[in-house]
Amino acid sequence: MNFRYFALLAFLPQLALAGPPLVPGQALFQKNCARCHGANGKKGANGAHDLTKSNLNAFGRTYLVTNGMGKMPAFGKVLTPEQVQQVVAYSLTLK
Repeated sequence: MNFRYFALLAFLPQLALAGPPLVPGQALFQKNCARCHGANGKKGANGAHDLTKSNLNAFGRTYLVTNGMGKMPAFGKVLTPEQVQQVVAYSLTLK
């Protein structure tokens, strides 16, 4: 048998436990947004809107994530513009 084959077999249990890969923006959302919006966007803590029912498009969400509004903090100095776009794109997938 080939050594590479055995090395691969040694890592299979770890790969199985890892779960599905995160989509871009998901890890950032979990770190920065899930506290109030929840992992699925429906939590609504601290007055956070249910993102699954939001009618804001990508432009509106980008503005809110970058600048904040009301109780929502601004993330424009915490996240890069690319990270903001990733979070916005991920938030649009929440249904």
